[in-house]
Amino acid sequence: MTAAEFASLANKLGKTMGWCHFEGRIPDVTLRSIQHLRQCFPNVKISVEVEKPGREGLQDLAALADVVFYSKSWAQANGFKSSEECLRAQATFVSKASLLLCTWGDAGVGALELPSLRYRECPAFKTEGTNTVDTVGAGDTFIAGMLFGLTCRGDWDLDRKLQFANELAGRKVVKEGLRGLGSLMEHAL
Repeated sequence: MTAAEFASLANKLGKTMGWCHFEGRIPDVTLRSIQHLRQCFPNVKISVEVEKPGREGLQDLAALADVVFYSKSWAQANGFKSSEECLRAQATFVSKASLLLCTWGDAGVGALELPSLRYRECPAFKTEGTNTVDTVGAGDTFIAGMLFGLTCRGDWDLDRKLQFANELAGRKVVKEGLRGLGSLMEHAL
């Protein structure tokens, strides 16, 4: 999708948009798309995934987002040894963000609330007696769980949203693919 195609779609959706999430696969196009939203629809919440190490322009995307998801691989490639170290350093680059998150594999996730700089960690969800089978999509599954919590569960505090997203990702990695994942999470709703 080009930035012009995105702008056309965004203009059609108009004020019905509440939240837009971007993966940052093509940062220059994504940046122009985010800038369009900020200019034309300033109330839309924007989240960005900063995942691939070495991809130019991801910091520019994060600077305009309300919520930023950092990956362990990106953090480590940039010299950070923990999610907390990464998030505290990144807090100086993001002026609009209210929440920064950094997944750290089987160690769970770190979250930094802004502007308070309140940091917390949530351990990874592990089911006793199971082994990791398929990690493809684990990060996307975590993000989906967090976005569900942020957009649909205003009654949950941040810790509950983190637990839900971690459980969703934890249940995903012990099975092949995504089939049946929703029914495994019904108890958590």
